[in-house]
Amino acid sequence: MLNPEELQRVYQQAYLPEHLPDYVEAISGAESHLLENHLCYVRKNHLLFIGYPFGVDHQSNPQAYQAACNRFHPATVAIIAPEIWELTDSFEEQPGDAYFRLNLPAGPPAPGVAYMLRRAQRELSVHTGLFGKEHRKLVKHFTAGHRLSSEQKTVFKNIQRYLKRSRTSRVLEVRKKGRLAAFTIVDLGSVDSAYYLFNFRSVRETVPGASDLLFSEMVNLAQMEGKKTINLGLGVNAGIRRFKEKWGGVPFLDYCSALVDKREVDLGKLAKKL
Repeated sequence: MLNPEELQRVYQQAYLPEHLPDYVEAISGAESHLLENHLCYVRKNHLLFIGYPFGVDHQSNPQAYQAACNRFHPATVAIIAPEIWELTDSFEEQPGDAYFRLNLPAGPPAPGVAYMLRRAQRELSVHTGLFGKEHRKLVKHFTAGHRLSSEQKTVFKNIQRYLKRSRTSRVLEVRKKGRLAAFTIVDLGSVDSAYYLFNFRSVRETVPGASDLLFSEMVNLAQMEGKKTINLGLGVNAGIRRFKEKWGGVPFLDYCSALVDKREVDLGKLAKKL
Protein backbone atom coordinates (compact mmCIF):
# COMPACT_ATOMS: atom_id res chain seq x y z
CA MET A 1 0.00 0.00 0.00
CA LEU A 2 1.31 3.44 -0.88
CA ASN A 3 1.99 5.86 1.96
CA PRO A 4 0.95 9.53 1.54
CA GLU A 5 4.41 10.63 0.35
CA GLU A 6 4.58 7.85 -2.23
CA LEU A 7 1.05 8.58 -3.42
CA GLN A 8 1.89 12.25 -3.87
CA ARG A 9 4.99 11.37 -5.87
CA VAL A 10 3.06 8.97 -8.09
CA TYR A 11 0.45 11.56 -9.03
CA GLN A 12 3.11 14.20 -9.59
CA GLN A 13 5.10 12.04 -12.01
CA ALA A 14 2.44 9.82 -13.61
CA TYR A 15 2.39 9.71 -17.41
CA LEU A 16 0.34 6.55 -18.09
CA PRO A 17 -3.18 5.47 -17.06
CA GLU A 18 -1.61 2.50 -15.27
CA HIS A 19 0.20 5.00 -13.03
CA LEU A 20 -3.12 6.10 -11.50
CA PRO A 21 -3.72 3.96 -8.37
CA ASP A 22 -7.37 5.02 -8.01
CA TYR A 23 -8.03 3.73 -11.52
CA VAL A 24 -6.09 0.46 -11.44
CA GLU A 25 -7.00 -0.50 -7.88
CA ALA A 26 -10.71 0.07 -8.48
CA ILE A 27 -10.67 -1.86 -11.75
CA SER A 28 -8.55 -4.80 -10.61
CA GLY A 29 -9.10 -5.01 -6.86
CA ALA A 30 -5.31 -5.02 -6.42
CA GLU A 31 -3.15 -3.02 -4.00
CA SER A 32 -0.49 -0.62 -5.29
CA HIS A 33 3.18 -0.60 -4.26
CA LEU A 34 6.14 1.58 -5.25
CA LEU A 35 9.35 -0.40 -5.61
CA GLU A 36 12.65 0.76 -7.13
CA ASN A 37 11.00 3.63 -8.99
CA HIS A 38 8.33 1.34 -10.46
CA LEU A 39 4.67 0.93 -9.64
CA CYS A 40 3.18 -2.52 -9.26
CA TYR A 41 -0.13 -3.95 -8.10
CA VAL A 42 -0.70 -7.13 -6.12
CA ARG A 43 -3.89 -9.15 -5.74
CA LYS A 44 -3.57 -12.46 -3.91
CA ASN A 45 -0.85 -14.37 -5.78
CA HIS A 46 -0.96 -12.25 -8.96
CA LEU A 47 1.38 -9.34 -9.71
CA LEU A 48 0.84 -6.57 -12.26
CA PHE A 49 4.24 -5.02 -12.93
CA ILE A 50 4.29 -1.60 -14.62
CA GLY A 51 7.60 -1.52 -16.44
CA TYR A 52 7.52 2.23 -17.04
CA PRO A 53 9.59 3.91 -14.30
CA PHE A 54 9.03 7.38 -12.94
CA GLY A 55 11.47 10.05 -14.03
CA VAL A 56 13.04 10.95 -17.37
CA ASP A 57 14.12 7.46 -18.47
CA HIS A 58 11.13 5.34 -19.57
CA GLN A 59 13.14 2.20 -20.34
CA SER A 60 12.37 -1.20 -18.86
CA ASN A 61 14.24 -2.28 -15.74
CA PRO A 62 14.53 -6.07 -15.31
CA GLN A 63 16.14 -5.58 -11.87
CA ALA A 64 13.03 -3.81 -10.57
CA TYR A 65 10.87 -6.64 -11.92
CA GLN A 66 13.00 -9.23 -10.15
CA ALA A 67 12.87 -7.20 -6.93
CA ALA A 68 9.06 -7.18 -7.12
CA CYS A 69 8.95 -10.95 -7.67
CA ASN A 70 11.33 -11.51 -4.75
CA ARG A 71 9.16 -9.41 -2.46
CA PHE A 72 5.69 -10.66 -3.40
CA HIS A 73 6.41 -14.23 -4.63
CA PRO A 74 3.62 -14.22 -7.24
CA ALA A 75 2.34 -17.33 -8.99
CA THR A 76 1.46 -15.34 -12.10
CA VAL A 77 2.60 -11.96 -13.40
CA ALA A 78 1.26 -9.55 -15.99
CA ILE A 79 3.96 -7.24 -17.34
CA ILE A 80 3.51 -4.10 -19.39
CA ALA A 81 6.66 -2.32 -20.52
CA PRO A 82 8.29 -0.60 -23.53
CA GLU A 83 9.95 -3.95 -24.27
CA ILE A 84 9.93 -7.42 -22.76
CA TRP A 85 13.34 -8.49 -21.53
CA GLU A 86 14.58 -12.08 -21.39
CA LEU A 87 12.48 -14.05 -18.92
CA THR A 88 13.47 -17.35 -17.34
CA ASP A 89 9.89 -18.39 -16.52
CA SER A 90 7.22 -19.60 -18.90
CA PHE A 91 5.51 -16.63 -20.52
CA GLU A 92 3.19 -15.63 -23.33
CA GLU A 93 3.87 -12.33 -25.07
CA GLN A 94 0.90 -10.38 -26.36
CA PRO A 95 0.67 -8.26 -29.56
CA GLY A 96 2.41 -4.89 -29.24
CA ASP A 97 0.95 -1.41 -29.48
CA ALA A 98 1.86 2.18 -28.61
CA TYR A 99 0.54 4.89 -26.31
CA PHE A 100 -0.69 8.04 -28.02
CA ARG A 101 -0.32 11.57 -26.67
CA LEU A 102 -1.69 15.00 -27.53
CA ASN A 103 0.52 17.92 -26.51
CA LEU A 104 -1.17 21.01 -25.11
CA PRO A 105 -2.11 23.67 -25.89
CA ALA A 106 -3.69 22.07 -28.95
CA GLY A 107 -3.89 23.92 -32.23
CA PRO A 108 -7.12 24.52 -34.15
CA PRO A 109 -8.77 21.35 -35.49
CA ALA A 110 -8.36 20.40 -39.13
CA PRO A 111 -11.11 21.64 -41.48
CA GLY A 112 -12.78 18.23 -41.65
CA VAL A 113 -12.83 17.92 -37.86
CA ALA A 114 -14.12 21.48 -37.47
CA TYR A 115 -16.99 20.63 -39.82
CA MET A 116 -17.93 17.58 -37.73
CA LEU A 117 -17.88 19.71 -34.59
CA ARG A 118 -20.26 22.28 -36.09
CA ARG A 119 -22.56 19.52 -37.28
CA ALA A 120 -22.65 17.84 -33.87
CA GLN A 121 -23.19 21.15 -32.05
CA ARG A 122 -26.43 21.71 -33.97
CA GLU A 123 -27.99 18.58 -32.45
CA LEU A 124 -26.18 18.00 -29.17
CA SER A 125 -25.69 19.74 -25.85
CA VAL A 126 -22.58 19.13 -23.74
CA HIS A 127 -22.69 18.46 -20.00
CA THR A 128 -20.57 17.20 -17.12
CA GLY A 129 -22.64 14.27 -15.89
CA LEU A 130 -22.88 11.60 -13.23
CA PHE A 131 -22.58 7.94 -14.20
CA GLY A 132 -25.99 6.32 -13.95
CA LYS A 133 -28.48 3.96 -15.56
CA GLU A 134 -28.18 5.49 -19.05
CA HIS A 135 -24.41 5.26 -18.97
CA ARG A 136 -24.48 1.67 -17.76
CA LYS A 137 -26.76 0.80 -20.66
CA LEU A 138 -24.28 2.22 -23.19
CA VAL A 139 -21.45 0.24 -21.61
CA LYS A 140 -23.58 -2.91 -21.66
CA HIS A 141 -24.43 -2.45 -25.34
CA PHE A 142 -20.74 -1.96 -26.13
CA THR A 143 -19.59 -5.11 -24.31
CA ALA A 144 -22.38 -7.15 -25.88
CA GLY A 145 -21.36 -6.06 -29.36
CA HIS A 146 -17.63 -6.79 -29.11
CA ARG A 147 -15.50 -9.85 -28.55
CA LEU A 148 -13.64 -9.08 -25.34
CA SER A 149 -11.14 -10.89 -23.18
CA SER A 150 -11.99 -11.67 -19.57
CA GLU A 151 -9.60 -8.90 -18.50
CA GLN A 152 -11.37 -6.36 -20.73
CA LYS A 153 -14.75 -7.43 -19.39
CA THR A 154 -13.48 -6.87 -15.86
CA VAL A 155 -12.40 -3.35 -16.75
CA PHE A 156 -15.79 -2.38 -18.17
CA LYS A 157 -17.64 -4.07 -15.33
CA ASN A 158 -15.80 -1.94 -12.76
CA ILE A 159 -16.06 1.48 -14.39
CA GLN A 160 -18.68 2.65 -11.92
CA ARG A 161 -16.58 1.43 -9.01
CA TYR A 162 -13.66 3.52 -10.30
CA LEU A 163 -15.80 6.63 -10.75
CA LYS A 164 -17.18 6.35 -7.22
CA ARG A 165 -13.65 6.13 -5.83
CA SER A 166 -11.89 8.74 -7.94
CA ARG A 167 -12.03 12.45 -7.11
CA THR A 168 -10.21 13.44 -10.30
CA SER A 169 -12.33 11.69 -12.95
CA ARG A 170 -14.93 13.50 -15.03
CA VAL A 171 -17.83 12.18 -17.08
CA LEU A 172 -18.35 14.38 -20.15
CA GLU A 173 -21.58 13.66 -22.00
CA VAL A 174 -23.56 14.87 -24.99
CA ARG A 175 -27.33 14.71 -25.17
CA LYS A 176 -29.84 14.92 -27.99
CA LYS A 177 -33.10 16.39 -26.74
CA GLY A 178 -32.24 15.19 -23.25
CA ARG A 179 -31.30 11.65 -24.29
CA LEU A 180 -27.75 10.44 -23.78
CA ALA A 181 -25.96 10.12 -27.12
CA ALA A 182 -22.37 9.53 -25.98
CA PHE A 183 -20.03 10.04 -23.07
CA THR A 184 -16.32 10.18 -22.35
CA ILE A 185 -14.43 9.53 -19.13
CA VAL A 186 -11.31 11.63 -18.53
CA ASP A 187 -9.04 11.62 -15.48
CA LEU A 188 -7.22 14.78 -14.41
CA GLY A 189 -5.29 13.12 -11.60
CA SER A 190 -1.64 13.78 -12.38
CA VAL A 191 0.07 17.16 -12.32
CA ASP A 192 0.97 17.45 -16.01
CA SER A 193 -1.34 15.02 -17.81
CA ALA A 194 -4.98 14.26 -18.41
CA TYR A 195 -6.05 10.74 -19.41
CA TYR A 196 -8.58 9.83 -22.09
CA LEU A 197 -9.88 6.56 -20.65
CA PHE A 198 -13.23 5.63 -22.19
CA ASN A 199 -15.66 6.74 -24.89
CA PHE A 200 -19.07 5.17 -25.45
CA ARG A 201 -21.73 6.02 -28.03
CA SER A 202 -25.42 5.20 -28.18
CA VAL A 203 -26.55 2.86 -30.92
CA ARG A 204 -29.92 4.64 -30.98
CA GLU A 205 -29.13 8.33 -30.57
CA THR A 206 -26.49 8.36 -33.29
CA VAL A 207 -25.17 11.80 -34.20
CA PRO A 208 -22.15 12.21 -36.50
CA GLY A 209 -19.39 14.06 -34.70
CA ALA A 210 -20.57 13.19 -31.17
CA SER A 211 -17.19 11.73 -30.20
CA ASP A 212 -15.41 14.71 -31.77
CA LEU A 213 -17.50 17.12 -29.71
CA LEU A 214 -16.64 15.21 -26.54
CA PHE A 215 -12.96 15.15 -27.49
CA SER A 216 -13.00 18.91 -28.03
CA GLU A 217 -14.62 19.42 -24.63
CA MET A 218 -11.96 17.19 -23.04
CA VAL A 219 -9.17 19.23 -24.63
CA ASN A 220 -10.69 22.48 -23.37
CA LEU A 221 -11.06 21.05 -19.87
CA ALA A 222 -7.47 19.76 -19.77
CA GLN A 223 -6.13 23.11 -20.93
CA MET A 224 -8.19 24.97 -18.33
CA GLU A 225 -6.69 22.66 -15.69
CA GLY A 226 -3.18 23.56 -16.83
CA LYS A 227 -2.25 20.14 -18.23
CA LYS A 228 0.66 19.85 -20.65
CA THR A 229 -0.48 16.65 -22.35
CA ILE A 230 -3.38 14.27 -22.74
CA ASN A 231 -2.51 10.60 -22.71
CA LEU A 232 -4.87 9.13 -25.31
CA GLY A 233 -4.24 5.50 -24.45
CA LEU A 234 -3.30 2.75 -26.89
CA GLY A 235 -3.88 2.64 -30.62
CA VAL A 236 -5.92 -0.61 -30.29
CA ASN A 237 -6.97 -0.77 -33.96
CA ALA A 238 -6.80 1.21 -37.19
CA GLY A 239 -10.09 3.05 -36.65
CA ILE A 240 -9.18 4.22 -33.14
CA ARG A 241 -5.70 5.22 -34.29
CA ARG A 242 -7.14 7.35 -37.12
CA PHE A 243 -9.49 9.10 -34.69
CA LYS A 244 -6.62 9.99 -32.35
CA GLU A 245 -4.32 11.02 -35.19
CA LYS A 246 -6.85 13.36 -36.78
CA TRP A 247 -6.90 15.28 -33.49
CA GLY A 248 -3.11 15.55 -33.49
CA GLY A 249 -2.34 12.51 -31.34
CA VAL A 250 1.04 10.90 -31.94
CA PRO A 251 2.53 7.61 -30.68
CA PHE A 252 5.14 8.42 -28.03
CA LEU A 253 5.84 5.21 -26.15
CA ASP A 254 5.96 1.55 -27.17
CA TYR A 255 3.69 -0.89 -25.37
CA CYS A 256 4.51 -4.56 -24.89
CA SER A 257 2.88 -7.03 -22.54
CA ALA A 258 3.42 -10.57 -21.35
CA LEU A 259 1.74 -13.07 -19.05
CA VAL A 260 4.22 -14.98 -16.91
CA ASP A 261 3.53 -18.28 -15.16
CA LYS A 262 5.92 -18.80 -12.26
CA ARG A 263 4.21 -21.89 -10.87
CA GLU A 264 6.37 -24.98 -10.66
CA VAL A 265 5.49 -27.82 -13.01
CA ASP A 266 4.60 -31.11 -11.34
CA LEU A 267 6.75 -33.48 -13.41
CA GLY A 268 4.83 -36.53 -12.16
CA LYS A 269 1.50 -35.19 -13.40
CA LEU A 270 3.09 -34.06 -16.63
CA ALA A 271 4.50 -37.56 -17.26
CA LYS A 272 1.06 -39.13 -16.74
CA LYS A 273 -0.46 -36.79 -19.31
CA LEU A 274 2.24 -37.71 -21.80
